[in-house]
Amino acid sequence: MQGKASPNSEHHLRPLVILGAGVHAVSVANVALSAGYEIECFVDRNKKGSNLLGYSIIDKLDELNILDGFSFAIAVGDNALRERIYKELLSEASDLHFPSLVHSSAVISFFAEIGEGVVVMPKAVIGPNSKVGRFCLINTQASIDHDCVMLDYSSIAPAVSTGGGVTIGLRSAVSIGATIKHGVKIGDDCVVGASSYLNKDLASNQVAYGIPAKPVRMRSIGDEYLK
Repeated sequence: MQGKASPNSEHHLRPLVILGAGVHAVSVANVALSAGYEIECFVDRNKKGSNLLGYSIIDKLDELNILDGFSFAIAVGDNALRERIYKELLSEASDLHFPSLVHSSAVISFFAEIGEGVVVMPKAVIGPNSKVGRFCLINTQASIDHDCVMLDYSSIAPAVSTGGGVTIGLRSAVSIGATIKHGVKIGDDCVVGASSYLNKDLASNQVAYGIPAKPVRMRSIGDEYLK
């Protein structure tokens, strides 16, 4: 790991509370442990009283005695839902700390920047001069080349590959194994289908797939895409 991340040093030893207790939370926990964090617990209102990976699950943050004694991670794969959860938390406690979590096998350029709350999975690659916004998700073996921009809450699935200078808009999702040609701009709230090859700009609120990928329908913020 290299790159310029959101400041973590003063909070790095704080135990991590993971918000969510589904299958994605397991992957986030794996990254957190690889990055040197101690996991305190998971939070999921529907699973209180059970445990995950040997850690307890609570149903609300009120059960933690001192919130500023912890760091937090939002382990939710859906981009719009991840944004909503963050904003709900912000309205309740504005000083929560969300470190960027980067697996030890990921490769981040010295000249890349990643924002708070970002999760970078095993063997992902972030190229020089790329900027990854807040609460983005870069999955296993996904790669963004030089000078790319991922706007807040966007995500790329496992084995996604982009050329240089690609932009991925707010809350947009690039599905597993897709390839994005260099210089392509993807608008906000888009979904690029699995194994697609996108070689042209994509306007906001579009679902596109195929080789080459073409828009097939419109979508709204929050429409389900993870099934």
